[in-house]
Amino acid sequence: MDKKEAKELLSFHSSRNSDIHNPKWSNGFLGSLRPFRGELCEENFIEVMECLKTLKDEFEDAVVDKEIVGDIVAIVHLTREWAAPDGMLGRNGILTKEQTKCLFTWVDMMENCLMYLLDDDEEDAFSDYEDYREQCAFHG
Repeated sequence: MDKKEAKELLSFHSSRNSDIHNPKWSNGFLGSLRPFRGELCEENFIEVMECLKTLKDEFEDAVVDKEIVGDIVAIVHLTREWAAPDGMLGRNGILTKEQTKCLFTWVDMMENCLMYLLDDDEEDAFSDYEDYREQCAFHG
């Protein structure tokens, strides 16, 4: 994927894209949680991380595209808020404990990646994600 595609995909995953009729909007990372259909979509997490890989050079500039940062922050913040015990998914018992743990693991990786990219540490930015992908390949 190229940078333009990565930026557009992130905007769908964060539900910040104005094209709400595009299936990617409702099936993206946040869209798949609202309303939650019972299953987490790991492919959305992987796609968000692959978008960040595609956009990693964008973080080398003195000024970073606020849309990229805004999309990642929206995904991380809203997922945590919704999955928290008093959030819309947590208080209604919609998520299993395993699903909650998985969501928090994913958004922790996204947040860490963003932090390292902003700190010009590309090597550490994707290390947790690469470990995760290796474990998934090993287990499944």
